[in-house]
Amino acid sequence: MSDTYNKNAAGKDKNADHIFEIKGIMRFPERLKEAIGDISIRSFAKKCGLSEAVVRNYLGGKTFPSLDKLALISEISNKPLEWLCSGATTDYSVSEPSAFYSIPMDEFVMIPGYRIQVSAGHGALNPENMEPTRYLAFRRKWLNYRGFNEKDLAIVWAKGDSMEPTIHNNDTLVVHMARNKPQDGHIYIFRNGDELFVKRYQSMLGTWRLISDNPIYDKLDIPKHEQHQFDVVGQVVHIAKDIGD
Repeated sequence: MSDTYNKNAAGKDKNADHIFEIKGIMRFPERLKEAIGDISIRSFAKKCGLSEAVVRNYLGGKTFPSLDKLALISEISNKPLEWLCSGATTDYSVSEPSAFYSIPMDEFVMIPGYRIQVSAGHGALNPENMEPTRYLAFRRKWLNYRGFNEKDLAIVWAKGDSMEPTIHNNDTLVVHMARNKPQDGHIYIFRNGDELFVKRYQSMLGTWRLISDNPIYDKLDIPKHEQHQFDVVGQVVHIAKDIGD
C-alpha cells in the first residue's frame, strides 16, 4: 500500500496525505524483533506472506513496512498495531480482524482484503458471501480527497503480467465496487463465470474492447450480444506494489 512510513515529512507531495508518519518509527526494528519472538525470521516471514529478505530489511532499519504489511504483521504476531507503529501500549487484542476497528487511530480506516488473485480464474468477488482474510489501513483524509466511501472499496491481488507495466504480479488493487459502469480508458475487474480478470476498457461502437497494457497480449472484443455474460465487478482506483526483494 502506498500508505508508507516517511522518515522526512519535508517536501512531501501534498497529494500524498495518506502517507503514515509517526515519530516512533525509527525504533520499529526493535519492536519487530520482539514481535517475531523465538521463531526463525524465515518462518515468521512465511507466515506473513513476505520474503525473508524483506523482513531482514525491516529488522535492519533499511526499509519500513507499508500499513497493509504492518497490519498483517500485527495479526500474525498478535501484537497491537498501534504498538508496532509507535511503541504506545493500549490494552486490546488483535487476534480477530474486527479488533482493528477498536484501535484508537481515527484518522485511518480499514479496508477488507479478500484472498483473490484476479486474471487467474480464482472465483468471484462477492463480499456479501465472503469473509475478508485481512484488513488494510488507509488514511481517512486520502479517501475523502479521492471522494471514496470506505464501504464501496475492497482489496484484491493481481496475478500475471498481462497488465504490465501498469500492474505487476502480486500488486495490491483497491477496487471501487460501486463503479460498475465502465468508462473509456479506465481499468476494471471483469467477471465471466468463475473467472476474474483485470483489463483496460474501451468502447467501440457498442462493442466492449478489453485491453491488456502488455502489448504481447491481444485485445479482447466483446460484442453487444455477449456482454450479458460479463459482470463489471468494479473499477481499479489504486495500485500498490513492492519494489525490490
